[in-house]
Amino acid sequence: MKSHIAHCCMFIALLVLLTTAGMAQNVRLTEGQREQQRNFIRKDTLPVAVEALPANINSHFSEYAGRLYPDSAFFFTSMRADVKEDYDRFFETSWYCNIYESHLRPDGSYARPTSLPAVINSRKCFNSNFCFNPQRDLLVFSRCNRAGDGDLQCALWESRREKKGWSKPQKLPSVINMEGYSSLQPFLLIYDNHSVLYFVSNRPKGYGGLDIWYSISKDGKYNPPVNLGSTINTEGNEVTPFYDAETSTLYFSSDEHLGIGDYDIFYSNGALSQWGEVSNMGVPFNSAYNDFYFAPNQDEKSGFFTSNRPHDGAAPEDTCCNDIFHFRWIPKNDSVPQPVDTPTIHEKIASVLPISLYFQNDEPDPRSLSDTTTADYDQLYRRYLADHDLYVSESGQGLSGDSLTAVQQGMYAFMRDSVATGHDRMILLKNYIREALRNGETVELTVSGFASPLHNSDYNKHLSARRIVSLLNYLYKADNFALAPYLDGDKPGLVIHTDPQGAVQHTFASGETRETVYGLQAAKDRKIVISASKIH
Repeated sequence: MKSHIAHCCMFIALLVLLTTAGMAQNVRLTEGQREQQRNFIRKDTLPVAVEALPANINSHFSEYAGRLYPDSAFFFTSMRADVKEDYDRFFETSWYCNIYESHLRPDGSYARPTSLPAVINSRKCFNSNFCFNPQRDLLVFSRCNRAGDGDLQCALWESRREKKGWSKPQKLPSVINMEGYSSLQPFLLIYDNHSVLYFVSNRPKGYGGLDIWYSISKDGKYNPPVNLGSTINTEGNEVTPFYDAETSTLYFSSDEHLGIGDYDIFYSNGALSQWGEVSNMGVPFNSAYNDFYFAPNQDEKSGFFTSNRPHDGAAPEDTCCNDIFHFRWIPKNDSVPQPVDTPTIHEKIASVLPISLYFQNDEPDPRSLSDTTTADYDQLYRRYLADHDLYVSESGQGLSGDSLTAVQQGMYAFMRDSVATGHDRMILLKNYIREALRNGETVELTVSGFASPLHNSDYNKHLSARRIVSLLNYLYKADNFALAPYLDGDKPGLVIHTDPQGAVQHTFASGETRETVYGLQAAKDRKIVISASKIH
């Protein structure tokens, strides 16, 4: 089962997306039409068997971009953490991405992976998103470093296999790696007298977010990149391109084209900037989670993709880290596995409750005596997560040695196991509420608010009330105000009882700010709890 790590989630999003005039135009559909199409995609399950790769490939952290080559060599990227010796700098230096090589044995098992040499997998940066030429003596890959503002910035590099091993990587020219922007996720096609490099970038003159671009090169000189156009690229993000030259098909993932999850896998026939209609790959390739890095094998009957969907008995909220999945099209004469019984909406809601959602000190609206706020919990959560290194650092102020390590480890574990998990469960609950309401059910919830005993009783009740309202604000605005009519009372079916209880009654070991603001007990006190579900 994957470790649900809050910081891991943030880095994966960055590294998978930052590490990670057409023939047809996008059609504007009404939300009702889009939902009808989504329902069709969900129900039209393809005859495809999907299974996660074994534990010697998929670790407790994140693996992605698996590709199998004709000689059974299997390459992939893994993002892992090493915090044993340098915990104080955990959030800045302990995560690393390496490219690994394994081998698919005749019995279907995978050989123990080995990291590519240090000349490729430099510990000074994140190394990922790779591709080879057909002879596998040219490797093009992404390297990501922190820019001056702390964000990750990625560039494309290449290395050649020589008699003594891989050469020192060279950064691709500035026409590919535009200063101040990211270039990543390469896919290289070699022709007789030229090559085409597809890649992802957030450079200017795109359609929004991350777009897919291509550059034609000849005699080692790259032409200025060209955007694939509005048929493929949208105002959202398009990532992880894989081009099948045999079928002239581009596979990619998007969070904007019509899909059923955050990122879905899509395909389109064409080349360069001329593309046919974009189609969703369907279920089981796509899910309610992130699905990308689609890579069919040469036989077109099987292949790999990456997803953060739960599997092997993992909890529904256990979606921190990516795994590599193998897929195989099932021949018509093979028996298709029958779908398992799906849980009822009552069971789904019960599976995520109770939910605890946590807050920074005196948030929202510090020093206010109001019972209401305009803040919503999702915004507050993201600010809290952005400040997690501050809370970990300050929780250990004045301590040293084992005491420092124990306190900081406790705060980090709280951020990982409580703050992030609560937020993810809230998202699931919101989705389950919508499902229940569509089914004509009535859902009753109770939301209780709490605070640490840092302020007086009256102040803490106002603060607890604002914290409850921040959840209601999130539910009101989520999914384009889908729940607003129910919360306004215009439609029946959703009843939320509020109970601002104020401070938890206990005393701190000391009156220091480290304990009352940044201490673990204070962090656990600052919360709201969603419970007492009734569906009828």
